[in-house]
Amino acid sequence: MTNMKRFLFCSDLHGDQACEKSVKAVMAATKDFKPHLKIFGGDLMDARPLRRGASREERAEGMQYDWRAGIKFLHEWQPTHALMGNHDKRIYDLAEASNGIETEYAFKGTQELERAYAEVNCLWKPYHKRSVWKFGSLSFLHGFYHGVNACRQHANVYGNCIFGHIHAADQYTAPCIKRRTSMSAGCLCDLDMKWSAHIPGTLRHNHGFIMGMINEKTGAWTAWQVEEVDGKWHVPTKIKTI
Repeated sequence: MTNMKRFLFCSDLHGDQACEKSVKAVMAATKDFKPHLKIFGGDLMDARPLRRGASREERAEGMQYDWRAGIKFLHEWQPTHALMGNHDKRIYDLAEASNGIETEYAFKGTQELERAYAEVNCLWKPYHKRSVWKFGSLSFLHGFYHGVNACRQHANVYGNCIFGHIHAADQYTAPCIKRRTSMSAGCLCDLDMKWSAHIPGTLRHNHGFIMGMINEKTGAWTAWQVEEVDGKWHVPTKIKTI
């Protein structure tokens, strides 16, 4: 068992839309489980004023509190590895645009975020279809498919993988001689954000994260989806090998 590394994966904080109770659950689980790998799956910020199709009310909002909440989480949880999400990418897209002072401020924002990753010694990857952290046979990514078939699609493309993005805890194992399983983590953010208030499909969203162990030499791994049930968290932090 000495070759087994413990890991904790969480995703989709969405800055000032974070669920405080969920963040506390991750912090408590980290303290007890003591993972070797702490992987954040992306969407550190919500960046809703930059959302395509954002309402006039959303566009009028500033991003100060959203941004500070994301940076605060980085400093407090101190992930070892991170992935950019599609929401985080919005600020990078604006930084590469030609929108005058908005582009200048966005560029400063990207620099601040990258400094924050450096300050906590966190390795990070941009939002891209090839951006995955791979340990043994298990890949970690933000996620690119959505909907009820997301786990199946990720398993078919990325093999054994753990991802965020869809805000729902789910799992799928593909019919294959070698095990090929994908797991989604749930989210750390509000389940009823304004943009999703009229979308019944988001009723499957739930708070959660994933804990597990992996042997990087053999590729063997196991993981547990930890979810909020009836407002309470039941976290398996003690592992007994039989």
